[in-house]
Amino acid sequence: MLSETELVILIKAGDIQAFDEFYKRNWRALYQMAYRSTCSQEDAKDLVQTVFISLWNCRCSINPERYNTSYLFRILKNNIINFYKQDSARKKRLENLLHPDSTNHYTNEDNLIAKELSVVIEGEIRELPKKMQEVFILSRQQNLSVSEISETLNITQRTVKNQLSNALKILRTKLGML
Repeated sequence: MLSETELVILIKAGDIQAFDEFYKRNWRALYQMAYRSTCSQEDAKDLVQTVFISLWNCRCSINPERYNTSYLFRILKNNIINFYKQDSARKKRLENLLHPDSTNHYTNEDNLIAKELSVVIEGEIRELPKKMQEVFILSRQQNLSVSEISETLNITQRTVKNQLSNALKILRTKLGML
């Protein structure tokens, strides 16, 4: 049975069988460390696989006299750190997609435009017929459902739907959105 150093010398020379033997000897210890760090079998397997790919790709620069097992664990540790950095970045991007308002930073100009638009919309809402205005405010500003509005105003659900539809048509037309 060959020593680790002898295997490394053979791997450096490109011996695939030596690499296979080296892999079999070291895989489990690396996998256990990766699994403890990720709590995921798939992620742990991927991280360990990356360690051995890195080892194979840089085999020519390995110094067999200075090699020891901690070299593999150092590669794994760096891979785990990179894994969590990438995972954190993925989570941030996902959070931005799921909750864009909580992370967007608007400029003062954006805020001013939004306030001006809000004033214009409020003015147009006040110009709607009284009943239509009530239905629209209950729906869009107080977030009541059609059935809740129907009960509150003592009108049919069909009337509520018609009033909302008409209010939206009027507002879109007046605000140039049609």
